[in-house]
Amino acid sequence: MDPESKVLKFPPGSGAGSQSPQQMTDAQTTSATAVLAPPAPPQAEPPPPVWMQRFVLVTSVVICLWLGFVLSVLPWQTAWTDNALVANHPNLRWFLGTGFVRGLSTGLGLLDLWIGISEAVQYRDRR
Repeated sequence: MDPESKVLKFPPGSGAGSQSPQQMTDAQTTSATAVLAPPAPPQAEPPPPVWMQRFVLVTSVVICLWLGFVLSVLPWQTAWTDNALVANHPNLRWFLGTGFVRGLSTGLGLLDLWIGISEAVQYRDRR
């Protein structure tokens, strides 16, 4: 980056009041420039302790695996449509029993299992 790109130049008439650009001297022209300081580098936060990183990893992996297993297996059990939540709503019970909804739930469960396993495999401590 060349030094000229860090210099902020103001228009000639902005700093001299009512003078025209022809009446301004070289001293007035150079006084109308300002040097910009480079921005300060962002303060990097220290990473959390290793035990906290591993605790969060284990917790999230366990939750992902449990939720993925439930979403993958439960739609194919009788408890999916024969429960107290949908007993009074026959249209909802029919909709939950369709193959599309069961397949969608199973697909989300498999995706959740994949996410949990990949998080565990790709884990690296930030130090």
